[in-house]
Amino acid sequence: MSSRTYCLITLTMFVVFGSNVFADKQTSVAGKQLMIARYTNRPVVIDGVFAPGEWSAAIPVHVKANKPATAPGLVPKLPDFPVLVPPDNQDDSSFTIYTMYDDDNLYVAVDVADDIIINDGPVAWLDDDVEVFIDGDRQPFDWAAALFCGPSNPDCPDPVINNEGFQILTSVGGDRLTSPDNNPAIVWESKTGPRPRGFLAEFRIPLDSINTIDTLFFTGGDPNGGFRRPSPGDTIGFNVTVGDDDNGGDGYLRSEPGVHTDGYIAWDGSSPNWDVLLEQDWGSLYFSPR
Repeated sequence: MSSRTYCLITLTMFVVFGSNVFADKQTSVAGKQLMIARYTNRPVVIDGVFAPGEWSAAIPVHVKANKPATAPGLVPKLPDFPVLVPPDNQDDSSFTIYTMYDDDNLYVAVDVADDIIINDGPVAWLDDDVEVFIDGDRQPFDWAAALFCGPSNPDCPDPVINNEGFQILTSVGGDRLTSPDNNPAIVWESKTGPRPRGFLAEFRIPLDSINTIDTLFFTGGDPNGGFRRPSPGDTIGFNVTVGDDDNGGDGYLRSEPGVHTDGYIAWDGSSPNWDVLLEQDWGSLYFSPR
């Protein structure tokens, strides 16, 4: 066998098998989970339905909270939210994440196993919901700065508006929320649909909504640094959480004696130090070259 043939076979084996091994390498260290988005030339129809072959290019990542103190599949441990307890079975808010991208969009699907579906709206995070977190520049504080130093805050002479860190939410009933909500350049669409054991949430996030350049002066970025969307070979910060409302009303903030408890599960983060704004504790999403 020639050396050229051997190298070609080795490269092919890495492309076919290596990315799966890479994606499945899990760790309990906060902010160290890794997921791979493969390229697809077949745009996903955002309809809340798994069409045959539609997500075949994706590498599924299953998340369950059998070890709730550590990622992957952690349950935040917060003194203010004692109702946040691990699910009592695999049909109670475990989920599988699928990611792909094409020339213009990032696609995310989250298949949620949920034995009690609650949709009493209209606030997205007070029902069963899926939350996707994007950190384009892999620097902290983008989302927090835009929330607390936005245009509505008179104490901020230079309001923070960026595409580097944000959160998007959709409830099982289709109620949606973008945080921060002060940037019209952050656009996306989603659709949910029923599944035999729960529900499916599909997302389309245009790459033009994600900036990989740090423009936040808090982190040493250049406010005039411009915009660069993710490209093949790039890695961005990424996280997915699922809120499980089993009691209605106040979502996972409420519990009653003798009834099902609510839950909240995150793919990555720190259970004892949980805060949705801690971008440094999110995992990573790698855009695999074509």
